[in-house]
Amino acid sequence: MSDSTLRIRRLLPAVIMASVTALGLAGCGEPGALAPSDSPSPTASASETPDPAASGEPTESAEPTESGEPTAAPSETAQPTTPPVAGDIPCSTVYTAEQLYEFNPNFAPTGDQGTLPGAVAEIADAGGTVCIYQHVTGSDRLLVGVLRDAGGFSSPTFASEGDIGIATTVTGGTAVSIASEYFAEERDARPVLDQVVANIG
Repeated sequence: MSDSTLRIRRLLPAVIMASVTALGLAGCGEPGALAPSDSPSPTASASETPDPAASGEPTESAEPTESGEPTAAPSETAQPTTPPVAGDIPCSTVYTAEQLYEFNPNFAPTGDQGTLPGAVAEIADAGGTVCIYQHVTGSDRLLVGVLRDAGGFSSPTFASEGDIGIATTVTGGTAVSIASEYFAEERDARPVLDQVVANIG
């Protein structure tokens, strides 16, 4: 056997080993190329994230909010302070709808807030009937108070409180007092006062 043949045989195992090593290193040059396929890719993991809207499961925003709670009842201060006072005579008797229309067709019964002036307030405090009417597009009012068995009741025949004129009379033990911005003096109030006295007589 020649020296060259012997040299080739000696080198052959080394060449084979070098080729195998080079092939293994070449495969490792591409990260992930030989990696197991079970590990999820970033896009796969994102698509597997549960979507609350799609699953129909309730989210935190689905919980009841405060707006669904019942509204609190209005406070006492929001209630009318001078509603028609229920006395022993109904307002339909004290001053009829026809008479109110004659006084002013734009007036109607009301329970809006306001104050009772002079003798009308005294009649309300004594438990009498007080009927309140107001202009439907303004603040002008007509107040009519009636108190039966008004023994000892005393009030001026006519008085003014600001823009409001108050006319009062006591007839047959019954006190009648009316008030309005329309009454600048007693004679302005006299027609209404006479009507009320006739109605309850």
